[in-house]
Amino acid sequence: MDTYSEQLVKKTPTSSDGMKKIAVFGCGIALTAILVFLAFSVTTFILFAVALVIYGIYWLLTGMNIEYEYIVTNGSIDIDKIISQRKRVTLLSVDVKDFTEFDTYDNQPFDGTVYHAVGGECPLMYADFPDSQNGTSRLVFAPDEKTLECIKPYLRIRK
Repeated sequence: MDTYSEQLVKKTPTSSDGMKKIAVFGCGIALTAILVFLAFSVTTFILFAVALVIYGIYWLLTGMNIEYEYIVTNGSIDIDKIISQRKRVTLLSVDVKDFTEFDTYDNQPFDGTVYHAVGGECPLMYADFPDSQNGTSRLVFAPDEKTLECIKPYLRIRK
């Protein structure tokens, strides 16, 4: 029987994300004010630069809107990072049968590579698995019930 689940999780903004947004906005406004002040001497170039700065502020601020998409298909989990609905990056692709551990996440210490794809309301889970490039890796994510039901039949370890 085929299994399929697709889940979209919006990253929960942290306090450092808020500080980054404030810094980008503040620096952008300061740079715009300087360029407008200089516009009285060299108008054409400065007005073009002001437009670029305003677009840059918009691009940086909207680029902090991150979502993760979990796709589970027949025991294979693919996680994509979606940046501001304009760019999609494959974060991870792994077979569930390769998981060596799978349990609820309580901020356990780990010495390998950690893939964070968290957000939303669901409780955090983690899965440890061997990775040919990074050694042992850990995935921290927040699957919903449907996604968990698609993962469980393929686990070699039982949780």
